[in-house]
Amino acid sequence: MEKTVKEYLLSLGFLPNKCGYYYLCELIMDGLMGIELLPLKFSAYLRLAKKYNKSVESIEKDIQNAISSAWLVGDINKLYAEFGETIDMKKGKPSNKHFILTAIESCRAV
Repeated sequence: MEKTVKEYLLSLGFLPNKCGYYYLCELIMDGLMGIELLPLKFSAYLRLAKKYNKSVESIEKDIQNAISSAWLVGDINKLYAEFGETIDMKKGKPSNKHFILTAIESCRAV
């Protein structure tokens, strides 16, 4: 399962040198295993913050940065095909929540 998630993120243009990439991998795998993620700040982010001795805000920002980076260097056509309906038109990318939930469904379908 971990290999599938990592290959999925790499195929979208995520860079494994970003902390957010690893947090996303972990959250997507948690979602695939049925672990409750929502609300992100009080469940998933809090769990990661405790595990990695970081603040919830730091976890959230690292994930945002990883998503933003993928939108800058990744295959934009593939990203829009995958996340088109969840993209915030003001920001040009999906929110963390929409990204994570869509990624879980995409990895589940593999």
